[in-house]
Amino acid sequence: MIPKYSVKRPYTVLVAVVLVIVLGVVSLTRMTTDLLPAMNLPYVIVVTTDVGASPEEVEKDVTSPIEAAMATTSNINNVSSMSYDNYSMVILEYEQSTNMDSAMIEIQQQLDQLTGQFPDSAGSPVIMQIDPDMMPVMIASADVDGMDQAEVSNYVDNELLPLLESIEGVASVTATGVLDTDLQVTMNQEKIDALNEQILSKIDAQFTDAQAELDKASSQIDSGKKKLSDSEKEMGSQLGAGENEIINNKIQLFNTEADLTTQLSDLQKSQSSMDGAIKSLQSAYDGATQLQSAIDGLQKAKDGVSQAKSGAKQLYQAHDGVMAILTAKNPMTGADMTVEEALAAAVQYGQMTQEQANQLETVISTLQADPKMLEAYKNAASESDFIAYMESTAIAQINAQAGTSYTSESDIASQIVTLQSKLDDINVMLMSQASSFADAGVTLTSYKDIPAAISKLSESKTQIAAGIATIESAQTQVADGKTSLDDALVTLNESQISGIMEMSKGYADLAVAANKIEEGQSQLDDAKEQAKDSADLNTILTMDTLKNLLTAQNFSMPAGYVTEGNEQYLVRVGDEVTSKADLENLVLMDLGIDGIEPVRLSDVADIEYIDNSGDSYSKVNGNPAVMLSIEKQTGYSTGDVTDRLLDKFDSLEKENTALHLSVLMNQGIYIDMIVKSVVENMIVGAILAIIVLLLFLKDMKPTLVIACSIPLSVVFAVVLMYFTNITLNIISLSGLALGIGMLVDNSIVVIENIYRLRGEGYSIRKAAVEGASQVTGAIIASTLTTICVFAPIIFTEGITRQLFVDIALTIAFTLAASLLVALTFVPMMAAGLLKNTKEIRHNFFDKVKEVYGKILAVCLRFKPIVFIAVIVLLGTSVVAAFSRGYSFMDMNMETNQISATISAKEDETLTFDELTEMADEVVEKALTIDGIETIGAMAGGSALSMMGSSSTDSISMYMILDEESEVSSAEVTAQLDELTKDMDCEVTTDTSASDMTALMGSGLTINVKGNDLDKLQELAGEVAKVVENTEGTVDVDDGLANTTPSFTISVDKEKAAKYGMTVAQVFQLVYGEMASSTSATTISTDANDYQVYVQSEEQSDVTLADIKNLTFTYTDREGNETEVALSDIAQFEEGYTLGTINRDAQTRYISVTAGVDDDHNVSLLSNEIQKELDKINLPEGYSIEMAGEDEMIADAMNQLYLMLLLAVIFIYLVMVAQFQSLLSPFIIMFTIPLAFTGGLFALYFTGNEVSVVAMIGFVMLAGIIVNNGIVMVDFINQLRRGGMEKKDAIIESGKTRLRPILMTALTTILSMSTMAVGLGEGSEMMQPMAIVTVGGLLYGTLLTLIVVPCIYDAFNRNKSMVEEDL
Repeated sequence: MIPKYSVKRPYTVLVAVVLVIVLGVVSLTRMTTDLLPAMNLPYVIVVTTDVGASPEEVEKDVTSPIEAAMATTSNINNVSSMSYDNYSMVILEYEQSTNMDSAMIEIQQQLDQLTGQFPDSAGSPVIMQIDPDMMPVMIASADVDGMDQAEVSNYVDNELLPLLESIEGVASVTATGVLDTDLQVTMNQEKIDALNEQILSKIDAQFTDAQAELDKASSQIDSGKKKLSDSEKEMGSQLGAGENEIINNKIQLFNTEADLTTQLSDLQKSQSSMDGAIKSLQSAYDGATQLQSAIDGLQKAKDGVSQAKSGAKQLYQAHDGVMAILTAKNPMTGADMTVEEALAAAVQYGQMTQEQANQLETVISTLQADPKMLEAYKNAASESDFIAYMESTAIAQINAQAGTSYTSESDIASQIVTLQSKLDDINVMLMSQASSFADAGVTLTSYKDIPAAISKLSESKTQIAAGIATIESAQTQVADGKTSLDDALVTLNESQISGIMEMSKGYADLAVAANKIEEGQSQLDDAKEQAKDSADLNTILTMDTLKNLLTAQNFSMPAGYVTEGNEQYLVRVGDEVTSKADLENLVLMDLGIDGIEPVRLSDVADIEYIDNSGDSYSKVNGNPAVMLSIEKQTGYSTGDVTDRLLDKFDSLEKENTALHLSVLMNQGIYIDMIVKSVVENMIVGAILAIIVLLLFLKDMKPTLVIACSIPLSVVFAVVLMYFTNITLNIISLSGLALGIGMLVDNSIVVIENIYRLRGEGYSIRKAAVEGASQVTGAIIASTLTTICVFAPIIFTEGITRQLFVDIALTIAFTLAASLLVALTFVPMMAAGLLKNTKEIRHNFFDKVKEVYGKILAVCLRFKPIVFIAVIVLLGTSVVAAFSRGYSFMDMNMETNQISATISAKEDETLTFDELTEMADEVVEKALTIDGIETIGAMAGGSALSMMGSSSTDSISMYMILDEESEVSSAEVTAQLDELTKDMDCEVTTDTSASDMTALMGSGLTINVKGNDLDKLQELAGEVAKVVENTEGTVDVDDGLANTTPSFTISVDKEKAAKYGMTVAQVFQLVYGEMASSTSATTISTDANDYQVYVQSEEQSDVTLADIKNLTFTYTDREGNETEVALSDIAQFEEGYTLGTINRDAQTRYISVTAGVDDDHNVSLLSNEIQKELDKINLPEGYSIEMAGEDEMIADAMNQLYLMLLLAVIFIYLVMVAQFQSLLSPFIIMFTIPLAFTGGLFALYFTGNEVSVVAMIGFVMLAGIIVNNGIVMVDFINQLRRGGMEKKDAIIESGKTRLRPILMTALTTILSMSTMAVGLGEGSEMMQPMAIVTVGGLLYGTLLTLIVVPCIYDAFNRNKSMVEEDL
């Protein structure tokens, strides 16, 4: 139907062809080019900082909680982590089908719940999804003639980076080797002390006037005293003897009065004391007598209880006799006898004497006097029971009388002891006071002495009262004498008396004034001291205060908008510091002291620029330079971005002739190289295929039709690729190259059939329609068998699927396009070009067919030999090919770019300065090698690493070879190794085109898992020894080299507690001594942004000795302060700790890694090492696992084995549907191992390993090779249905189908041959696939012509098939 429509409407087909070409051109110009397919890696990294924490602390406080939370997220496949100094990195691997946007949201939600559990030092977690676009597409260097490192850094930061980041498609440009300049503010103690001296002098000056006033007043008081003294002397000389006598007498009276007053007061006090003592003694006596009375009463009660118990005991001793008397009965009558009767009878019968009877009678009388006692006596089971009764009865009587609640005699005794103790206390108290009464002749030894003491004290009191009366009488006499003297003095000169009084008053006033001056002086001294303390910069200007002031003063913030009229004004408060000079002049505080200017930053600190030149290294050809690592935006073509970058480089160098931009790594070169190589291979392959067709058909017209179908099918496939978002990469382009050889198969089948029918006399239009229609089913089936081998890729997962889904889709698109072209374009073109045909003879090929027919006949006779030979060859190929081991993909495409790493030799260390000196020497030697054009070197790890590196333990070099030089990279590497072999450093070179190991892994990796770090390190050492002893391993790393020096302070908690210190306080003490890395503020200038860091002079150069000598102040309970050395409460230990703690599935592990030399295979070495590792005796909870490249290869191979198995099943099902038979497809399936035999031999003889890429070739072979079998078996069945015998049909079919089988096979083989032989740069990656395809088709096609007929003959009975069709 389709061929008929195409022939009838050729212009419609032509329009469709033009439309496809137009769409193809548009699609091709819009498609992005990359090295590998776009891969959605289901990996997320969570990075969390924890400043000041060791790896173990980071693991415990940050990593473990994050791992536990992340393990519960949806679709999580694995959680691994790395804990470093100061930060944690958790790597999350999700299922391939996971929606990563949803995963990122869920991760953030989980982390939000964790944030409160982190220590205060931990920062907020940063989430980062892994993307291949994180790898740089280009690494370049920038250096400028005449500029040093700082000037180049400034130029790059301020001018070059903004220009490069503005280029379309550039995501970011990271500069390495840039000198980061910051401002360091160091508090200067000398400046602070000098300023303090000025402040103190100003404070002293402010208090000078007040001091002068006080001194003046003091001088005036001294002068007044002198005047009064002089006046007093003058007045004294004027007074008469009488006046002096009166005055002296009055003074004497005053003295006497004072003495009497003192004596009276003493007597009154003694009297009061006597009263108090008497009252106290009387109170003590009353209490003591009461206590003694109580003790006596209790003792009497206790004696009564004791007597009661003693009486009870005596009474109970006669218990048996008493009870016998009381219970006695008349032997004659049996009646109860009275006591008297019973006693008389007992005496009468000689049972007791009369005296004993009398005693019993007394006892019984006593008992009968108290019925309750008698009842208790009778009921007592023992003497103790009766005694207890009598005791309780006696105590009950005591309680009833005294109102107490005693329960036993011991209670009474205890109370007696208690009261006696109180009485003793009174006696002790009296004895302690005895000395105070000794003067009164009173002796106190016990309370019984109190009455006598009171009597004596009363007598003394009487004597004191008499003394008081005598003194009061004397006072009356003195008062009378004073009155007499006063009267006498009245007669004296009143003026003189008045003068004396005035002088007395003057003296009193001067004394009051002197006291006030003294108080004023004290207040002045206190005020001065307080002012000095409040202005002491050492106290008020701490480092934290300085940081806060810098932040607060360097402030600018919009406060809001104010509307006035129609204008709206933005109100901004503050202005930011914009220069070092502004920072120096920044006002910190105003002390408010006259003569002291506001304190500026430069008054108390030194401000200087600092940079990281001590750990920065970046040079190009020995000149200062900056390395530029450029990443592209997702979705942009790598080739386009790198082209734009190169154009920009050229324009910048033209604008600035001193600027040199050197490209050290360019992925665009690899991509261009690969695209060019694949396109060339496609063109060459297509030309070779056309030549084959021309040789077989010997007619230009049908060859031209098929030649036109090739580009048309390719363009159609490109359109489909564009609309399915497939990029132009090495995988998809290899699929196009493979498709070229296969896409002509359908067109060959159609054109040959049309050509055959045209030769049989059909008209050209009828031949075109019928020829295409007859083979439509066959070519659809053959196309499906080829396409369906790639369908199982949907069942694979991981990197295998992401890498090779492009080649599957590309081949499927190509074959689908070729099928459509074969059914539309080819019939249409044939109807126009094959109008006039002529018969063409193929004499040489006819002879080949005859020879083939004879060989086939012989093989049919000796089928077992053929089968055995084929099986032996298959087994041999398997053993031979797999003996070389497995590999993943050859990424080592040789280019003009060489990378090298300079590091310390094993078990040695180099300082950064030593390392840079070595790097300079290596660069100097490398520049002497012919062919090297540019050498770039920088500190740290490979700039291609997605996570980057800032370490200073290695120098990375990039060497660019002169494109016009004929020296290979291998030769340059060999010369460099020779030149540096005697140096005290390790120089490792790499000539691979790109550092894809970041994604795919490389070499051997063995993970030792467990929990205890010490045990892990021990096991890792054992594993490393096994690896080192295995031939073929190089650069063995036991995972223990990544250690950092540690200084551990172990606090003795008991010793620390004595001084009120905790471990946390010790940490604060040490941290305060060391901390100086926090940025206080940022200064933004027109050129740069500077971080401002604040530190004290002591913090600028802290050593371990400084930490060991730390002290802290301890204040005891009395308030005394002492300095205590930290070493008194802590021990110091220097050692090494792991710089990184790795975990997988929340289990720690150490990775032992090793490279593999060129003569060995990683998978074979892994198997060999695994056998040795199995011999290691592992403790419980520990395991050793192979990882790295070997694990990835094994996973990919398993995926491809599954893919191959499903492909074989799909192929079989398609052929069952086509042949309507279960047996015929089974026969054709034998061609698959035939093709595998050829592919395996091809890998072995070309020195290639069985790689993942090679396995793709085997999968393709499974779909391609069955087509020849289909052609063969189908034609045999047709001949047998026509009545031909089985063997004749087999031989005739082989001879007839020989040409189309060879044509289709050769076109595919030749189209792949250019890639198989490695023509063109960049073909190494896909070369194994081409080798497998070519080898498999060569061997498989030849043996298909022999073995398939033999199998058919063996499995089919020799009977006519004509009847089966009826």
